[in-house]
Parts: sequence; structure tokens; C-alpha cells
Amino acid sequence: MAHLIDTTTGRAAIAFVGEAPWHKLGRRLTAGADLETWRREAGLAYTVQRTSVLFQRADAGAADRIEALEGRDVLYRSDTGSALSVVSSGYQVVQPGEVLDFFGKLAEAGGFVLETAGALSDGKRVWGLAKVNDGAPVVGQDTVRPYLLLATSYDGTMATTAKFTAIRVVCHNTLTMAAGTGLNVTGGQTEQDTTEGPVVQCVRVPHMKKFDAGAVRQQLGIVLTAWDRWLVEARLLVQVDVTEAQADRFVSDLLSTVQRPPKGQPLPDVRASRGYKRLMGLFGGEQIGADLCGRRSAWALLNAVTDYVDHERGRSDDTRMTSAWFGAGEGLKLRAWEAVRELAAKAGALPA
Repeated sequence: MAHLIDTTTGRAAIAFVGEAPWHKLGRRLTAGADLETWRREAGLAYTVQRTSVLFQRADAGAADRIEALEGRDVLYRSDTGSALSVVSSGYQVVQPGEVLDFFGKLAEAGGFVLETAGALSDGKRVWGLAKVNDGAPVVGQDTVRPYLLLATSYDGTMATTAKFTAIRVVCHNTLTMAAGTGLNVTGGQTEQDTTEGPVVQCVRVPHMKKFDAGAVRQQLGIVLTAWDRWLVEARLLVQVDVTEAQADRFVSDLLSTVQRPPKGQPLPDVRASRGYKRLMGLFGGEQIGADLCGRRSAWALLNAVTDYVDHERGRSDDTRMTSAWFGAGEGLKLRAWEAVRELAAKAGALPA
């Protein structure tokens, strides 16, 4: 299957510092590169334009008349002229340059370093990922680093999303933290506006509302406090022992939330599925970094899920990445996080 990184200009639309991600595509930049360099090398040096949807009727007497479809626009790229989608006239576009500018302002404030940026699916989605700090160990040498992700779409498949995420260094698993905002986090699109109210770990701005970068940065303004709280909870998970029976129930319940029966057939036994067997194997010591996190803990159980979602679930590296960040994989990891917290609460390690 072809990768999802945009190559419509003849080169991969991704730039990075450090280790090359995914298909080893894109341009490696030196740390501290300016935003213009990022725009050019990440394939984001274009704007998204819009024009009216036009149509030509086939009935007699109207064959030569071109009319506009009221209330609908075509979004297209300024560099290639390629159409991205048809949207309502009220659809608010967040330009690729605005995504990079968002991180530029954070870098000026200190502590944030842009590490990856690019475009997916012929430019229908763009994103940037910035490191918040160098991270800290959860247990022993098992280090996790906090990151901030900003992504938007031009085809209506997702709201503009800014969220805190953590990456486990040994395996590059993304450990998504629950948004804490009452969002629907089932892996599908949500259009709930979260630009107002208390500081949160995830902000989603619907495309029917103008993206206010300053307001979003303010919402995420104490992400370090969120990181500290998350790190404390992660370290407590290490202390929670998980029995084989508890792991069995955890994995079965988790996979049951995404299981779909064959048409007209009853649900098959989830314990007979490849996913169940693989997750139990990963928890049993087959996951990346098992020697660092130990076995039979709630932390090891959580990492079994993130290992599976980020490295094995899905058809390709690209589909796994987009699912883990924006789709069903994200939802599965969020449910796993809440479920291990429940295990820890029952064990008395976390408040109920």
C-alpha cells in the first residue's frame, strides 16, 4: 500500500530533526532551523485557496450555462492546483503556515522545539510535533518525553487539534493522555469546541469557528503541569501488580469495544482473535522495552497496548501512525489509559 506522506510535488512532504521517522523519507534539518526552512523542507510552502463549486446542466437550452452551487466551495492547493475537498462556505481554513507559526510562538516563549512537520494524503492533512522538554524516567531507564501535536485537515475529516502526548523513548510509542474535557474520544471526529474554559491537555477547534492560535496556546499554557501530573500517575502504575486473570479481563474488555461481528453473525470469542493473543504476548514480556519496565505491572499492560497500536495494528506504518494520532488507535489507547487507572484505583495506588 502506498504511504500516506504527501508526494504530489515529487518529494516527500516531511521534515524532521534527529532520527528519520516512518519510511525514512523527508529532509533532516539541523536543530533550531527557522520557520521558512521548515516550510520549504516539510513541503508546506503553499496556501489553501477556495473557489465556488461550478456545474453545467445537461438539459436543453442550458448546455452552455455554467452556474455556481450556492454555499459550497472547492479547497485547492496554491502550488499544484489540486483539489482537496468540497466544503461549506463557512468552513474555516487553518493554513499550513499557521501550523508552523503556532510552534514558532511557543519556541519564542522557550522550552518547545519543533521536531517533525509535514503533510499527509496529498496535502489533505498537515501537522507539526514539538518536544516540550527532555522528559524523565518512569522507572529505571524507561524514559518518556512530553510532546505537543497540532494538526488540521482540509477535507472535513478532523477538527483542528492541539494535544499533549508523551513518547516512550525506547520504542517511540505514543502514550495519549485523556483529554479531561468531556470529549467524545472514540476515535472518530469530534466538533466539540474546547477553546474556552479551564486549561486542558487536548483542544479541538471545529472548522466552523475561526482558529485562534493565542487562545489555544493559553489553553495549553501549563502543559508542563499536565506533564508533571501524568508522570506521577505513570510512576504509580509501575507499583501496581496485574495478575493473569486481570490482564485477560482487561484485554478482552478493551478489544470488545472495537470488535465488529460478521454480517448476520454473532460476535466471535474475542479471546480467539489475533489481537487478544498478541496483546497477551506483549504483556507477557514480548513488548519493546520489557526489560526496562518490568513485567506484570499496570505500566507494562499500558505499554503492551501502545506497542500493539503503534507498531502492529493496521496495514502499514502510515495507517498505524495516523490511527494512533487521530483515529481508532488513539481511541483505543485512551480507553487503555482509563482502564489501567481504574486498576490502579482498585489497588489503592490512585484515587478512585
